[in-house]
Amino acid sequence: MRRVLVVIGFLAAAGAAAGVFLAFARTSGSPSAATAATHAPAHRRIVAYSHTRGHTLAPVRAWGHPQMRFHTVSDGAHGPNVLRLQQLLAKWGYLPVAFQARGGTQPLYVTSPRRGRFSWRFNAPSELRSQWRPGVFGTVTRGAVMSFEADHGLAVDGVAGRRVWLALLGKRPAKPAPYTYAVVREGSPETITVYQTGRRPFSSPANTGIPEAPTALGTYPVYLRYTSTTMQGTNPDGTHYDDPGVPWVSYFNGGDAVHGFLRSSYGSPQSLGCVELPYAAAEVAYGLMNYGTLVTVTT
Repeated sequence: MRRVLVVIGFLAAAGAAAGVFLAFARTSGSPSAATAATHAPAHRRIVAYSHTRGHTLAPVRAWGHPQMRFHTVSDGAHGPNVLRLQQLLAKWGYLPVAFQARGGTQPLYVTSPRRGRFSWRFNAPSELRSQWRPGVFGTVTRGAVMSFEADHGLAVDGVAGRRVWLALLGKRPAKPAPYTYAVVREGSPETITVYQTGRRPFSSPANTGIPEAPTALGTYPVYLRYTSTTMQGTNPDGTHYDDPGVPWVSYFNGGDAVHGFLRSSYGSPQSLGCVELPYAAAEVAYGLMNYGTLVTVTT
């Protein structure tokens, strides 16, 4: 009989002479003895031991930064989590402001705010400037989150949860996107103006709501869009309407939307709360606007 010793492995880790040795027990050259050894319990066939010579191996971690904490933030939130969210949205061009970090090199993938300052990217209208607040999750920030969600295949709810944070932190900086903003003025004549990164590429006469069903004043982000849809509801006199095929629809506040509608004239209150445009103008406005685009209705 002869003794057979097979050394199956040696593992060096982190420069240490750590190793794992596996040795088979003594077997005979005869088939029956080899078969018996093969079917023997593992603890009888294999002897294993390891040593690290004073070195401690690092624990295995799941993918990702071990200290990352994702805080869900939404309307009304304020503080450092909102500030960091705004810094990242500004980096991607989803806010009307840019962020310039200062100080030494800091980790990129962190959810705590960096030191620095915000500055306006363009000459914004006063209706937009008055609403921007660093560190406060207001309508401007909500609209930016919604636009980012729409562009990255996420649910468009305006809430910055784990998936939004991961998308913001996991992408490379890109060229800032055009920032789009719409102002509906209920003067005489009534108009809508769409601003894109400070420019005014589009303006048109518009119809807003009649006194019995006015268009609410305020600023709202676009939350739902259709190239064509059916609008149904109740008129102020109690009768019902059913309008199929309404084109180029961007809902921004409940049932109020910017959309195309056939009228004999435009520029005065004629709708039931919506902002009505001629078909051709509505198509242009739809192409400029997006999910999260802010629509301000003012006098």
